[in-house]
Amino acid sequence: MFDEEMYDSDEMEDGLEAIMLERRMAYVRQVSVDEVLDMFPEAPDIPANQELWALLDVQGQPIALAGSESAVKLSAMRHDIETVSVH
Repeated sequence: MFDEEMYDSDEMEDGLEAIMLERRMAYVRQVSVDEVLDMFPEAPDIPANQELWALLDVQGQPIALAGSESAVKLSAMRHDIETVSVH
């Protein structure tokens, strides 16, 4: 039925990552305060109920952080980065 080599997930991920890097793509997703503290250990105290959105590169490294989805997308747009949402 399916050729397992044809659907090797590592090769697919590497290919997708290369395309995303070439096209300057990044993920946009809402993040928790705990996630922000993991990304930025030096971050100041953030209220637990603060809404936060992150722009992450294809490796999951943070590029930008903002208090709204539109603000983080605007930051991406200013740097010619195409965004995709992660659910």
